[in-house]
Amino acid sequence: MIPTPREPIVDGRPVRDTALARLRGRIQGLLVSSGERQEADLERLLRSGPGVTRANTVAVASPKGGVGKTTIAFLVGSMLASHRLLSVVAVDANPEFGTLADLASDHRGERSLADLLFELDDVATAAQLRRYVSQLPSGLHLLAAPHAAVTPGEYGRLLAFLSIFYEVVILDLGTGLTAPVASLALERADQLVLVTTPDLMASQLSLSALDHLERERTTLLVNKAPSGMPTPRTLHRSVVLPHDEQLQLMLDTGTYSLGALPRNVRVPVKRLALAVSEQLV
Repeated sequence: MIPTPREPIVDGRPVRDTALARLRGRIQGLLVSSGERQEADLERLLRSGPGVTRANTVAVASPKGGVGKTTIAFLVGSMLASHRLLSVVAVDANPEFGTLADLASDHRGERSLADLLFELDDVATAAQLRRYVSQLPSGLHLLAAPHAAVTPGEYGRLLAFLSIFYEVVILDLGTGLTAPVASLALERADQLVLVTTPDLMASQLSLSALDHLERERTTLLVNKAPSGMPTPRTLHRSVVLPHDEQLQLMLDTGTYSLGALPRNVRVPVKRLALAVSEQLV
């Protein structure tokens, strides 16, 4: 019988519980910054989330254009795929020629949402579906904008189809909340990420929109914020993402890497992903 060690084992070696060892442990703890501890806690919460029981639909929307909806859809999808290890597809649901698939860069596929809709009856397996999506290193799949007229009914059919193969479907909507496609998406979505920027017009439009949305299933994301901007108290789930030139350059060049971003950008991205993750069912 192997005797049970009375001393704690670290890296395969016993560590004596002495006053010096305890002091060394306290000093090492002090050397870890509060920012590092905060980020580590976020990582733990993200990676330890329970599995989902059905397909979840997340709509990313805004009443104003140019606030960064596509970026947010991409960031959330990448985090859920890489940290929660979920099967995630982000769909460009912008009828005005959206640019979501451009973020795939070298990984971009040649087909689009319209191609999939046209051949939907011939797609029966996940392997066949992969021919229509762009597959990113994070595990996120992107489905390109149709660049053709697609009716709300067709989007509804597509959403039902994708829900067979993916645990999370993220809809990157066009500008506005009342257009037919946006109305359908908001009706079908399990939760909403409402994106705004700190400028007066965008903020006022978003506050007005909240009066017509289900706040309990909405996360407010303030994008392109100045450094140090406090988190608004508008909603229980609110996140501020500061403007960062490096992030924008990564997205423009297809070189996105969460780990290469500064902590003041990484942490809000993880907070946003956690806010969405905690509402998955």
